[in-house]
Amino acid sequence: MKISKSIYILALLVVCMLVNVHQAYASLEQPEVYVNNENVDLYAVVSTAGITYVPFRPVFEKLHMNVDWDNTKKSVTASNDHTTIMLTANSDKAYVNGQAFDLIEPPVYDQNDQLFYVNLRFVAEASGAQVTWITKDNNARIYIKIPE
Repeated sequence: MKISKSIYILALLVVCMLVNVHQAYASLEQPEVYVNNENVDLYAVVSTAGITYVPFRPVFEKLHMNVDWDNTKKSVTASNDHTTIMLTANSDKAYVNGQAFDLIEPPVYDQNDQLFYVNLRFVAEASGAQVTWITKDNNARIYIKIPE
């Protein structure tokens, strides 16, 4: 009886350790995003090339930009008084105020969840925001500071 209880406790400890290791690793692949030091409930995922992708609408709205989605072309145009950003699914070109920029990885349209994912750093910096990536104790956070 004493041995089976010890085995049970040991097994429970091993499972707890595996769950904690997975959570720490997942935070590097799915960092938390903060805009002006406010945690944003935003699904972010990091690609194998190190690009952080987020759904386009919530990030552009947090950056105070108006959003126009073209479902036929699978492209988005976001704009405010100073900046217009245009991105198209699977295109390695982005346009900021009409000027073309090469992207390391293109935006992606996921047909399963019907969401369009964009490069968080590119769109934030193109809108004039400052982006800081902080990794501490296997935990990743992205801070975006929008200029006033």
